[in-house]
Amino acid sequence: MSDVESFFILFAIGAIAAVISLVIIAIAHPIARHMPKAPVIEFLPPPGDIITHGLAVRADRRVVTAVIMQLAVAGKIRVLAPRGTHGPVAIEALPGTGLSADDHFFLQALRPRKMNKRRTRRYLAALREIGISVTRIEDAPDITFLRGRGAFRGFQQRSLAEHLDRARTRAKTAGLARRFSGSVHLYLLSLLFLVSTIATLLFALGAVLNGVTWGALGALVGIAAMFWVLALAPPPIMRFTPEGHALRVRLSGLRDYMRLAEQDRMRVLQSPQGALRTPAGALTPGGQALGLRPAPTAGDPVAQSELDRFVLIERLLPYAVLFRQEREWQRELEHLGGTVEFSQNMRVLGSTLEGLMAILQVLSAIGQVLRAVGAVFSLFART
Repeated sequence: MSDVESFFILFAIGAIAAVISLVIIAIAHPIARHMPKAPVIEFLPPPGDIITHGLAVRADRRVVTAVIMQLAVAGKIRVLAPRGTHGPVAIEALPGTGLSADDHFFLQALRPRKMNKRRTRRYLAALREIGISVTRIEDAPDITFLRGRGAFRGFQQRSLAEHLDRARTRAKTAGLARRFSGSVHLYLLSLLFLVSTIATLLFALGAVLNGVTWGALGALVGIAAMFWVLALAPPPIMRFTPEGHALRVRLSGLRDYMRLAEQDRMRVLQSPQGALRTPAGALTPGGQALGLRPAPTAGDPVAQSELDRFVLIERLLPYAVLFRQEREWQRELEHLGGTVEFSQNMRVLGSTLEGLMAILQVLSAIGQVLRAVGAVFSLFART
């Protein structure tokens, strides 16, 4: 077998598995996105926090962006961007604005509070890039980076996944969601991934032993294709109790109202390109209308920097993100929600692998028992 033939055989194994996986995903996505029909229009969000509402509408990928938008609209954080660029790079927590315990936990999931020397150097360098020069981490403002070298992606992925896991547990404890999630599609994808990976690696090993060097490359391409497919799959689908279903109906009514009356206006006035921007140390338009004076900013490094603040005032903006009615903010912060969703899928992959190992151990034990029984029968037959 030639190098080219070996490469295409291995690539075909991965491609066939990827196509089957895409079919599974095409079936799972409509189920995950389905919302019940609301009999009436809802003008205000139902009681509860934005994370619970995001999980109720199965918007796992968008819930992180929605929480950031809600904190910004409530005036608890500033969403910052360098002047001349359209997208956010960081958020600044504002003391004395009534941050709740859940708000603190969420912000702590975006940035490690205890940093080693390497992380400290990265963070201080990122501050200098946006015009804030400090020499010690203790003198730095409470800024959390959403992109760039100051964003600690690995830490954010792990911490945000844990934060949302706790929110799911609270929803189950409150009687909104059932104990077990619908993860059939992920188990099928995981099984397909594991089987195709084992087959591809065995074939690649045989090709390499026979001197066909392209075999390893084909195996890597096939495995990478399957990882890409797993990243596209929806996370475990939450199953809801009657109380959770009632909450989903009210959120569906709110979605209908926003789609009819608010979607276009919000997209124009509150998107990253359309929202009003002021210097980070300036008053809000509301403060200016009240005739307030700006507070002294001599000791505020953020106010002295070349940063702008997005002025976000629409209370329903977080829900526009959840309902896929405001996609520009989601595109700006897609990496935050995407890594959390991928982490959930990888967790199911790990549990599937553990299940396969347990099945193999059981089959091995059954084989040993059968061999022992066969040995006993053989002994009696000889006598």
